[in-house]
Amino acid sequence: MNYWRRMRLMKNFKFKQSWMLAGGLALLMGWQVSVAAESYLSEEDFYYEDIGAELDIYDPFERVNRVTFELNDFLYDYVMEPIATVYTTIAPDPVEVAATNFFDNLKYPVRLAGNLLQGRLRGAWVETGRFAINSTVGLAGIRRPADRIAAFAPIPAEDIGQAFGAWGIGEGPYLVLPLLGPSNVRDLGGLIADRAVNPLKEPYSLIRDWGWERELALEATEFIATSPSKLSLYNRLKGESIDPYSSMKNGFTQYRRSAVEE
Repeated sequence: MNYWRRMRLMKNFKFKQSWMLAGGLALLMGWQVSVAAESYLSEEDFYYEDIGAELDIYDPFERVNRVTFELNDFLYDYVMEPIATVYTTIAPDPVEVAATNFFDNLKYPVRLAGNLLQGRLRGAWVETGRFAINSTVGLAGIRRPADRIAAFAPIPAEDIGQAFGAWGIGEGPYLVLPLLGPSNVRDLGGLIADRAVNPLKEPYSLIRDWGWERELALEATEFIATSPSKLSLYNRLKGESIDPYSSMKNGFTQYRRSAVEE
């Protein structure tokens, strides 16, 4: 094997290694199964809601949950924060906005399913119209021209966990999942179902033929692109409370209950 061929093979190997590492981080942090906030919450959701009152939350696993919360907190501080800091430093604002819009647009199947399972036909129509317009005129979703059309103005995002709640399924015990974050038994089932209806996620991925390296690269890119907003939300919740575990539990539960009742 000549010198140049060896160099080319080494370069390709290093490139694959880099994407495998980034993809592994995305899977490790569970970002696509999701920190619960990824599918359910945003900074606006928390801070437009009054979450000051303590709720009656069934938390029989609090001891274990608190240990898991500390593990997740460590990962946010030493994995998520460095990644988010580097990304926001090197990526121009228009690139950040475009990436966020692109991956939000890909969540259309989840929002559609959430609406249909609750019989919200208007919501399903709006989500479908927004997806069609943003995917075409908005260049694969990197822009959001549908925001300027009154009939397709943004509406609250629906998901399958909300549908389960609308069907009368109780939320069950509060859970803090390793690497995944706050949830409960009902919403954990919803998160799994959300992933199942997403055509870009396993186990029913339409891009499986791309090869697992490229699938991991897509996961890693989404993980990086969405990390700043999730980290900002997490730090604000943690920083403004004497007991961040209770604050997160209270905020998550109140928001989810409110979303189900809407």
